[in-house]
Amino acid sequence: MTSIIAKPALAGAALVAAALGLAACAPMEGPEADEYDASLANIDTSRACFFTREINGYSNAPNGPRSQERLYVRTGVREEWLLETIGSCPELDFSRMIALDTRSRISVCTGDVETLLVPDAFGDRVDRCQVRVLGRVIEQEDGA
Repeated sequence: MTSIIAKPALAGAALVAAALGLAACAPMEGPEADEYDASLANIDTSRACFFTREINGYSNAPNGPRSQERLYVRTGVREEWLLETIGSCPELDFSRMIALDTRSRISVCTGDVETLLVPDAFGDRVDRCQVRVLGRVIEQEDGA
């Protein structure tokens, strides 16, 4: 019969790794909860979806509170969705076209993280940027 005995140093390392693993599972409040983002006041963040085939344009949106780049994606006649980059997307400001790489999914929903394809200004390469769908833009009443 063979028994395995861990060296004390390795046993301590295993204990530290287990503690770090448990700490990673601890609930934490997101940093976005600390700041009010006025640009989200007219965004419906409840779970809603749009079909990718309905996308017919996009435009720049005001940056997020920590300078995250944002954009509006138009679907249908009068519907817009707010998307926010996760990390850097350097070519987004200079691109004339974008695409969502949805991997054959037919719809995208609030809270989803998708890959945005952004060709560089010369069309030589395509950047892949992660974006999160923040929600659907709520139309403002003219008399409000």
